[in-house]
Amino acid sequence: MLVLRPAPREHRGRGLDRMIHRIEAALPAEDRPKFHAVINDDRGRYAAQLAALREAGRRVDEAMARDPFDPARLEAALADWSARWAEFNAAFTATMVRAMEAVSPAGRAQIAAARRQER
Repeated sequence: MLVLRPAPREHRGRGLDRMIHRIEAALPAEDRPKFHAVINDDRGRYAAQLAALREAGRRVDEAMARDPFDPARLEAALADWSARWAEFNAAFTATMVRAMEAVSPAGRAQIAAARRQER
């Protein structure tokens, strides 16, 4: 009997880490350290919001897996997650703008092209 399993995926982190990895992969090699430096230097500007977002996501997962299922609990968890997402996004936007400012025009064009391919 032949059992086929999907090929293991490369682990690229989750959420923000995965997005940063995709952006870095789209950049020319000479732009990657510049982009990465801004992301790392600014980490303190968005770390609290990222931690709150991840905790809210954990509560969503917990509410989904709860037995017996409580729709109101899930709805509240999702509403909280949405609010935390908005707060994180507001905090991280300035970092992303600074990171894009640090890379070359060619690098920004490659990121835009990669985004179009993902859609």
